[in-house]
Amino acid sequence: MFNRRTMMALVIGTSLLSATGLALAKNAHHNNGHNLLGEKIHKNGKHEIGKIGANAVVAEVSNNKVTGMSAGNLPVKRFKSAKKMAGLNGDKLQVAANGEIKLAQMDTSYYAYCFDTGIDLECYWYPATDIVVTDPWSPYPY
Repeated sequence: MFNRRTMMALVIGTSLLSATGLALAKNAHHNNGHNLLGEKIHKNGKHEIGKIGANAVVAEVSNNKVTGMSAGNLPVKRFKSAKKMAGLNGDKLQVAANGEIKLAQMDTSYYAYCFDTGIDLECYWYPATDIVVTDPWSPYPY
């Protein structure tokens, strides 16, 4: 049979595990970085596309591609997803045909720069055509 110490250890261990799970959960907010950047994607330099609290969200553009993003001193994480997380229209195709049509398999990927505020995760998503991919990007876990 369980004694008092074993029961107390089980209760404390369970509460610590559940509290850790709650602390890891973040409120993710998905923004369409492509639309927020708009025509600025054709101009090299740093462009402000939003704010997170008092921090300005800045996209760095070079040769019609986003090369990096920053938001003050907030830590940035880079994620990749096959799922469309924000309202991006880069994968729509209109076709008018009389007969059968076969399309090659498209590898549609979306890339995000996410900023961790401690409570929220603010993500700015772009289609693969808007991003310079140099290093490996983590799969989006949420």
